[in-house]
Amino acid sequence: MEVSGKFGVSSEQDSNLYCLPCDRDGLKEPAFGYCKDCEEHLCESCYKHHRKPKPTMNHVLLDKERMPQQLKTGNIKIDQITYFCTKHSDKPLEFYCNTHESNVCYVCVTLEHKHCNVEYIPDVSGNVSGKLENLIDRIETLIQTCKSNVRIAETATANIEQMYTTVVEDIKTFRNEINECLDKMEAEIMRDAKSRTLTAKCKQENVKTGSLHIAEEMSSTMSMLKFLGDENKQNKLFIEMKHVAPQVVRLLDEEKQLVEDNKTDGDFIFIRNGMMLRQLKITNL
Repeated sequence: MEVSGKFGVSSEQDSNLYCLPCDRDGLKEPAFGYCKDCEEHLCESCYKHHRKPKPTMNHVLLDKERMPQQLKTGNIKIDQITYFCTKHSDKPLEFYCNTHESNVCYVCVTLEHKHCNVEYIPDVSGNVSGKLENLIDRIETLIQTCKSNVRIAETATANIEQMYTTVVEDIKTFRNEINECLDKMEAEIMRDAKSRTLTAKCKQENVKTGSLHIAEEMSSTMSMLKFLGDENKQNKLFIEMKHVAPQVVRLLDEEKQLVEDNKTDGDFIFIRNGMMLRQLKITNL
């Protein structure tokens, strides 16, 4: 998860290497390999399935012999994390600038935010329960919308398959009504039907894949927010919320644009060529 600063960790770290995705779910699975793109250790199951999802299919994986033998910051427990300023790497994030909507250190406040509405995070972080609930509600709504998109896409895919089957049957029937000299036309019509089907299915797959990606990203974010809230980590919760809020807005827009960009043209059917039927003196239309 991105934050408006970098992580720092305490010196008390577990020397064992565990799978980070499983660790987020409360499981302690020994590391079997490592993803260079995600910068995470993976257990055997996560390692073998890492290249299957589209977002991670091209990631570079290292086996157990070549993987890093030390923990990355992504593997550290939340209690060990301190958020540091990106501009002043040794200064912790202690203030929130309402004017610029960003977490800043005291050096930033002194140099760049002297005339801004700045608040000390420990003074305001305990007052986020209402905003947290609202943020989580928006995340849950987005997740449910994405899951609904997946169900709609799956149903639409089945309907597209059925439409294709119907079109093929009509093409076959029409071909039998004329004669074998229409092989070329049949092939052209079949290619067009196939192209329309593939295009429509591709759009639905885009909606499905994109929605799943958004839902997975928001599920991870929501888990982190709930954990910080349950553990009463008010400072870290405040920082995370201020980072996540614009991310949710972005993903809400992304979800709407995803559906809009992948709209299909509706049902398509096969229409017989009336002129050809008349030329062939086929009267049973």
